[in-house]
Amino acid sequence: MTDIKPRLTTKAACRIVGFDRDRFNEQVAAGNFPCAPATVPGRARLFEPDDMIALYLFREFLDEGTDAKTAGKLACEIAHCARFHPDEPTIALVYTYFHTPQAFPASAVPDSSTWDEVFFSGTDIRKVLTYRIGKLRTMIAHWTEEERNVIGEDD
Repeated sequence: MTDIKPRLTTKAACRIVGFDRDRFNEQVAAGNFPCAPATVPGRARLFEPDDMIALYLFREFLDEGTDAKTAGKLACEIAHCARFHPDEPTIALVYTYFHTPQAFPASAVPDSSTWDEVFFSGTDIRKVLTYRIGKLRTMIAHWTEEERNVIGEDD
């Protein structure tokens, strides 16, 4: 038996993460959320759990005052890493002095006490922000299950 991932429409996904659906669609149309699930005219955009990580973080970054283009890039970078490391409880966003931030499993990032002696991805680490993706996955699964219990014809 295959493990079927729940999928949510844009309306349901936005409701779960507290993002106004019209604002979300505007951001996608402006190119500010590059990892939005693909769709075609007349079909609903469907979000899987990993897509929900990106959507949640995108909304959170916007709420914190990050500009939309940067918020989208960061949210997509973290979610992309989380998608390829599904068992990692934390994802680290590594900022260097010369490159755009990149996401890695937090377990792969050297301890801060060694940053003066090591290079990471070919350069010095400037700072690291760590995201508790395991907890976010659990919260999204809970909210998705709650949403599944109230989905109506408009969803």
